[in-house]
Amino acid sequence: MFRTDPDGVIRYYNLHDRQPLLTARYALTIAWRTGDGREREKVYGFVTIAEMDRKIRELFGRRVKKGYRLLYSFMRDRPAAAIPDSTLATQTMRAISG
Repeated sequence: MFRTDPDGVIRYYNLHDRQPLLTARYALTIAWRTGDGREREKVYGFVTIAEMDRKIRELFGRRVKKGYRLLYSFMRDRPAAAIPDSTLATQTMRAISG
C-alpha cells in the first residue's frame, strides 16, 4: 500500500505472510517506510488463521482510513506456513533420524 503526503513524500506499508515463526503456526509481517528511508517491521504470530485474518482486516482498514491505496496484491490458496500436519511430522522425523 502507499500514499503521497501533501508535501510529496511517499509512504509505503506492506503486509505479508512470507516470514514463518517458530513460536506460532501463522505469522503476519508488516513493514513500513517513508520514501527511500529505512524500512521498519513488526511481526505478529497467531494460533489460528481466523486470528490472522482479523488482524489483516484491522490493519488494512486503518491504512485505508489514513488514505493509503493498494499498490499491488498477491494471494495464494493458503498461508505460507500452512503445511499439513502429516507433512510436517514426516519432515520432522526425517530430520531427527538423519
